Amino acid sequence: MTQNTNNIELRHTVFQTSCHINQVGYSVWQLLEQPQTLEMLGSQLVHQYDVSPEIASRTLENLLDQLHGLGFIGVQYANLPPDPMRQRYLELLQKALMNLLYPEHELRIRHLLIAEKPASSLETDRFLRDIRSTQPEQYAEVMASKQVGGVLYNEVTRYSHTAIGIRRLENLQACAEAVFADGIKGDFLEAGVCQGGASIFMRALQVAYGQAERLMWVADSFAGLPVPTADLDVQSQLDWSEPRQPWLAMSLETVQEHFRRYDMLSGSVHFLQGWFADTLPTAPIQKLAILRLDADLYSSTTDILEALYNRVSAGGFIIVDDYAGIKACREAVDNFRTKNSILEPIRSVDWSCVYWRKA
Repeated sequence: MTQNTNNIELRHTVFQTSCHINQVGYSVWQLLEQPQTLEMLGSQLVHQYDVSPEIASRTLENLLDQLHGLGFIGVQYANLPPDPMRQRYLELLQKALMNLLYPEHELRIRHLLIAEKPASSLETDRFLRDIRSTQPEQYAEVMASKQVGGVLYNEVTRYSHTAIGIRRLENLQACAEAVFADGIKGDFLEAGVCQGGASIFMRALQVAYGQAERLMWVADSFAGLPVPTADLDVQSQLDWSEPRQPWLAMSLETVQEHFRRYDMLSGSVHFLQGWFADTLPTAPIQKLAILRLDADLYSSTTDILEALYNRVSAGGFIIVDDYAGIKACREAVDNFRTKNSILEPIRSVDWSCVYWRKA
């Protein structure tokens, strides 16, 4: 959390009952019930716990960075004046990308795919009309999956323009806000975009915060994942190539059309089509402020990091979608970090996604 932070506002107020928070964290959480500046929080910790201002500042910056990255608190930076309409637009965009506006349709499609032939069309119409109440448990699962990401039932949620979940979209916004506030140079890039929803949101953040001069790089084969060749990918049976997972193989034209629907297709959006090992090393990218990886495989994750990590600016963010969810991806990241002596702490966003900020 940088020193140019202005007000810190509480965004989410509920912890699961199984969570534990220590006394200092609980004290800060209570103070965040009302907007606070970093200086105000620091002075109260100094008074309450009789610690030096330096220790209080370090403790707060670490805690608030993690809470911000997880989406639990919102931050208003001194040089990013609050704009309620901008925030409402971004929240509505998140809902649209995650299909939280018409989630019942996904249950309806699933029912029609798997249901036996009904006795009458009237019976089907009545069932589908109120499917939220006729399938309450399934509806609750769909809504939960849209918060934390993932593909439910294999059919449901793949109809959204992104399946990464609201938590990860909020993390993208938090990272972008920090980049904008601190003046970190560089473009944004997502490698592995599926239907393009997360990339669309990344471009929308640039536009909404008046940073449209930055470029948005959209890298994908646009033909699905490659057939695995790395030992760990083969051992983990990570064959998600087009014949096995056709929904992961959105064409370039389809992703461009999705950008167009959200009015985000412009000359500042650059598409890199092909396997990462072929396109990324020679891509004309100068600096990146945010690098987002959603590549699943050991080989693909390694290809991205080797080609692009050195182009991430100091103070930029690296976000890995599948780190905790796929062993092969985690080992690729860990091996790369070890090889390159990267010591910045990895922080969790949800059950699968992690990020770190480059020193």
